[in-house]
Amino acid sequence: MRRRRQLDTPEIPIAPMIDCVFLMLVYFMTTSSLERSEADLPCPVNQPGIAADPLPAVDEQTIILSGEGAALWNGSRFEILSGPSETDSLKNRLEAFQEACLVAGSEPSLRLDPADGAPHQSLVTLLDAISESGIESIHFP
Repeated sequence: MRRRRQLDTPEIPIAPMIDCVFLMLVYFMTTSSLERSEADLPCPVNQPGIAADPLPAVDEQTIILSGEGAALWNGSRFEILSGPSETDSLKNRLEAFQEACLVAGSEPSLRLDPADGAPHQSLVTLLDAISESGIESIHFP
């Protein structure tokens, strides 16, 4: 009777591979640096040139243009067709929004949402105020 030859299955040594993985783990943990979290970044407070009324910390704001021609923004109503004083106050708020975004390191963006019956002149006046304040990113829904 012939004897069967028992095949030896090769064994792969795993212990050196585990040692190598742990060494790589220790190396990357010691040489990497952590990024600063947002809580650790300095926050500018009460800088000159920034409006006293708080603006939400959002880079994109929505201005609603009502059917009567008034601009509604962050709870404020600007009757931009009534005269230059309302338009100037809207420009001041827009400039404050732009400065706040620049301090935060982002680009200001506005989304205009005109109502169906909004007068065309109110939209033109609003766009003029936005362009005079220096905001270049304007979107329509």
